[in-house]
Amino acid sequence: MGRKLLVFMLFCGGVELSAQTVVQQFVAVSAGAGTVSDMDLPKPSGKGSVLIAMPVLLSPGVKVLSVSDNAPDGGNTYKQVPGTSSSCAEKSLDIWYCENCNPGVTELKFHLSDHVKGSLNAFLEVSGMALSSVLDGTGAQVSNGTATSGDLEVGPSITTTTKDFIIARYFSTAPLPTGVTPAGWKYSTSYVYFLNAPSGTYQPTLTGGRAAGSFCMGMAAFKTAAAVASSPPDRN
Repeated sequence: MGRKLLVFMLFCGGVELSAQTVVQQFVAVSAGAGTVSDMDLPKPSGKGSVLIAMPVLLSPGVKVLSVSDNAPDGGNTYKQVPGTSSSCAEKSLDIWYCENCNPGVTELKFHLSDHVKGSLNAFLEVSGMALSSVLDGTGAQVSNGTATSGDLEVGPSITTTTKDFIIARYFSTAPLPTGVTPAGWKYSTSYVYFLNAPSGTYQPTLTGGRAAGSFCMGMAAFKTAAAVASSPPDRN
């Protein structure tokens, strides 16, 4: 009955299903970062987006204590995704996020536990996401992973409960991977992601790297906004 009602409402224009959109994405190197690593964004962030910040620290033993930004209406609160902290080759990474964020962010600051010689900071802004309780469960990670003889870097596995945006931040020793499987994952040289992923279990595998190369990866999933009711079309 519930499925028939949903189909009917879709036919009549009674439900609008949300879709995730990557509004902007960016990776920046901060050399000689001291105890605060800055990151300037390509353009101001929009209202209600989820902002995802993913630092890789280039000095061993240093941690990110907090993340802040310069939103004009008040800086956003960033939370660390549990279970995403990972390390390899004397580098460490994790994933931070804010939900239903105040707009206009043009700069992020990563506040560190000690001085670092540099950091590699990645950032994504995603719209169409849940405005509260956006994190779907906890994250997953692989530390000190080793590529297989087939040059495959097999990431952690994560199970989702609804339609999600899934992100996996990684660091690999040279030469870097050049792709990702299975189908549906989008590749970049610092992270991979999956848009509008139905509930299920996901495990990215990086391809094209070096056999026996070292890598680490942290992964998290974020919920899409709930479907909203809309007025039926005017049939007059």
